[in-house]
Amino acid sequence: MTTHDAEPARIVFGQPSFGVEEEDLLLSTLRSGWIGQGPLVQQFEQKFAEYVSDGEDPPFVRAVSSCTAALHLSLLAAGIGPGDEVITTPFTFVATINAIEHAGATPVFVDIDPDTLSITPEAVAAAITPRTRAIMPVHFAGRGLDLAGFHQLVREHDLWLVEDAAHAVGTITQGRKVGNPVDERTLVCFSFYPNKNLAAPEGGAIATRNAEVAERIEVLRLHGLNNDAWKRFVVDTYQPNVAIYAGYKYNWTDLQASVALPQLAKLEGFLAVREQVAAWYDEALAGIDGIQRFSRPVPSADERHALHLYQIRVPRELRHTLLTDLRA
Repeated sequence: MTTHDAEPARIVFGQPSFGVEEEDLLLSTLRSGWIGQGPLVQQFEQKFAEYVSDGEDPPFVRAVSSCTAALHLSLLAAGIGPGDEVITTPFTFVATINAIEHAGATPVFVDIDPDTLSITPEAVAAAITPRTRAIMPVHFAGRGLDLAGFHQLVREHDLWLVEDAAHAVGTITQGRKVGNPVDERTLVCFSFYPNKNLAAPEGGAIATRNAEVAERIEVLRLHGLNNDAWKRFVVDTYQPNVAIYAGYKYNWTDLQASVALPQLAKLEGFLAVREQVAAWYDEALAGIDGIQRFSRPVPSADERHALHLYQIRVPRELRHTLLTDLRA
């Protein structure tokens, strides 16, 4: 027995749940010979748009290589760059801030609400200046934001709203699924990283109701070219390929979509399992001294916490002991 074999089994954070559906479509894609951006990416974009729209007219969805790429492209497609300010949260993964920096804009931090760990429209309103061009809030852990309040600020100050929904695949807030924008000044960015509710070998997507912005994203994600390889492949006529922007290598692939498509079909089941596990945690942790649970909405047609993370608050003096015991 090797040393590795002798180690106790560890619970892997966010280990994805794959089955024969992912295996079969992945193998079929490999055998097709077309593993780059192609028909499966288009199929995923359509199905994901239908999922987030929840029976309404679906938004435009463009799949990209990561949520970081989605955030970056959203800012660029909105025309945000040097000299502009983007108001955001300091309580997030570094990618949120990196996207603003890569666009050449300046991140402006406002403090979070300690009960939700998210920024609020009231806090953002106090930070708006003549240089503010966008708000980038985070649906942290899968908890829905006060989008009505943010949309009011967008209208009043002629801003863009770029939602970091990396944790929020399946979140419902104020009667709408996250990813179903109410206006053309909103872009919603998702992650399909392996530990997310909908897992793939990397990936992300942008949802918008702005056709011009969606077209710009589609071009920017693949070197700024006005035609991708699949579009040229499926027609019999010569299709010239022209670089109309200085774009990026942010496109997604059919190989990744072959995993994500079955995951999307299973997503509601995954969310139900998360809700059951969260209920078990609630019961097990109730009344334990030093552990404070965060409240969350009861799942309904109007509100649903996607439970990408189950959160507790622990006093500072107990954290080291708790983490050491969990690792053991």
